[in-house]
Amino acid sequence: MKVKVNTRTLQLFEGACVKNALLRYFSVKKLDKQLIDDLEVYDAYGHVIDHDAPLKDGQQITFEI
Repeated sequence: MKVKVNTRTLQLFEGACVKNALLRYFSVKKLDKQLIDDLEVYDAYGHVIDHDAPLKDGQQITFEI
């Protein structure tokens, strides 16, 4: 499935959660993965979502470091 993280579209496995998308994003961007635990992640409507929340195809999430 495809999920948009900030402005980058990522290919993830079916059943992936927010944390999986963040790990993939941080790997692609070569960022420090230790920052993930402290991030607040938002859905397309601006609501805070949990790192364990399931994702669906086409979903968009955002965060700021």
